Amino acid sequence: MTGYLSKIMPLLLITLACDPEPVLIDESQVIADAGHTGVYVLSEGLFNQNNSTLSWIDFSSGQPDSWNSAAGRSFDVFEKVNGRRSGDTANDLLLYGSRLYIAVSESGTIEILDASTCRSLRQITLNRNGNSSQPRRMTASGGFVYVCCFDGTVTRIDTLTMMADATVRVGRNPDGICCAAGKLYVSNSGGLDPQHPDNTVSVIDLNTFTETRRITVRSNPGNIYTDGTGVYVVSRGIFDYGTMDYDSRLHRIDTQTDEVTATFDIPILNMDIADGQAWFYGYGAGGTIQVLDLNTGKVTDSDFITDGTRVMCPYSIKVEPATHKVYVCDALDYVTPGSLLCFSPDGRLLYRVQGIGINPNTVAFWDGSVTLTQYQGEPEIIGHIDRVFEYMPAPGQFVNLLPRYEPGDNARTMADKCLKALQSGNMITLGAFGGYITAGFNTPVSNGDGPDFRIDGNAYKGNAEPGVVWVSTDFNANGLPDDPWYEIWGSEQREGRSTPGYTATYSRPATDNGDSPWIGSDGRTGSVMHNQFHSQPYFPQWYDSESVSFTATLLPDNITYTDGIYVMSAFGYGYVDNRPNSAENSAFDIDWAVKPDGTPAGLSSIDFIKIQNGMTGCNGTTGEQSTEVSAIYNLNIGTE
Repeated sequence: MTGYLSKIMPLLLITLACDPEPVLIDESQVIADAGHTGVYVLSEGLFNQNNSTLSWIDFSSGQPDSWNSAAGRSFDVFEKVNGRRSGDTANDLLLYGSRLYIAVSESGTIEILDASTCRSLRQITLNRNGNSSQPRRMTASGGFVYVCCFDGTVTRIDTLTMMADATVRVGRNPDGICCAAGKLYVSNSGGLDPQHPDNTVSVIDLNTFTETRRITVRSNPGNIYTDGTGVYVVSRGIFDYGTMDYDSRLHRIDTQTDEVTATFDIPILNMDIADGQAWFYGYGAGGTIQVLDLNTGKVTDSDFITDGTRVMCPYSIKVEPATHKVYVCDALDYVTPGSLLCFSPDGRLLYRVQGIGINPNTVAFWDGSVTLTQYQGEPEIIGHIDRVFEYMPAPGQFVNLLPRYEPGDNARTMADKCLKALQSGNMITLGAFGGYITAGFNTPVSNGDGPDFRIDGNAYKGNAEPGVVWVSTDFNANGLPDDPWYEIWGSEQREGRSTPGYTATYSRPATDNGDSPWIGSDGRTGSVMHNQFHSQPYFPQWYDSESVSFTATLLPDNITYTDGIYVMSAFGYGYVDNRPNSAENSAFDIDWAVKPDGTPAGLSSIDFIKIQNGMTGCNGTTGEQSTEVSAIYNLNIGTE
């Protein structure tokens, strides 16, 4: 997977999916903290995948609540109780009174839960002109919850009526909000234009709910906090592709004058405040947690962790104000379930809970009892395939992760893992050019009027990694994909811009962290480059051979480097992982299937599908183009 690097960073969105069977490893007994009965952990999942989760960790048992969902063992108590998922990309969790509030960005919803049962009391939809307002962060005061949304608005929710009752315009793409001195402070990131971001903080009077001022800060402000007397905002600046890091600053705003009174030159991305100190981490600091004295602006501890524990990718941090225990959420590799780590005030690891959810981003302590009653209903099976015959990925940065390879796995077990993932809406990767998967529908897909089937990927604007589709009909009625295959011709084949029958041969690297070289049938050479974001081997571990070859239709290069950003433009139609799943031209028509000579195949229905990566591109920063798939749908079920 490649694309806007800012989409991979905590600046905006992460764009893959989780392992369908997270594994819990509790290294030691969870220790109760300051009278809290437990802790809720929100995990945002990955963009466009509807795999956000909410976990409850009970301090009395030392275990997160788990149950058996359609995908296997699950730690998502939201789905357990409500019989559905919370939505696409849950960005923030707020505990206010006896209720939990969850901001779900792409779904455009605020979920309001009873904190003692996790039962959904109300779902508020936030949209403008029919599009999600993309709620990002929340704060609360005086019986209201305030939500900043990426569409440039702040919405007020009355906690008594549980309804949104007012909205105010602020700057571009607000990405942080806090309440201090009777005012709201909202950081306007401009993050959707990463080379020309915003650089202001909006001030909103709570009594009139109007914007009274915009304070100029450094570019790309994000997380914002208060210690009761001042407001602190992180300005990330523009991401540097040379250093692969932000050049962050921390500003202090005086709440009496609404002026910036200090700027600290420290590599900060996220922090939490307690008793005049801030525990923080940066993006490129290798997981190091540091401590800042807010009165002096000096770092008093450059490496808070004292026992050698390594945090791979810190994704959020929370300090318990009474005990100063430090809770760190570790995203690990951004694509598989992360961890919650609890440290003593002197930096020793007390315990770690692994596998609770992908990209855990918020921690909320709860003092009351919790009773989680499982929803009574049939488990949801996503998509309409019931067999995966073959899974043959090319090398890639998410190979051996999506799905996860474990020692002893073989071609059959990896195919079974793919089926389980696709039936639960989780992502599998095809790796680089030529990698493929072959699956069977649970009922034939009829050739009707208009689109007949859909294949979900993780494409969004500027991040297209198109895969080519083949279909087949079980003419001999043996249940196997051994009948002729017909290629779905999309816009590029029909316009003569593709290369049929292109072959790429990949060699296994000498070391697990080495690049995988390839040579094409036209003599071109390249490598699937090992990058800093994913450390596992990229060559499929269950392959016995030292090289592997794939033949597929090669689609034209779609990568451009525009205004400091790598952009992968979508093709017209007819490809997987090409356009957003809900977009026009994202579904497929069986009438697009052709014979080898390009004439219509004339199929009345199909039973099997093969999806194959058609791209050889690499942007040199975040790796190869790799087609991803999360679900396959028959759009003609119940039709004649």
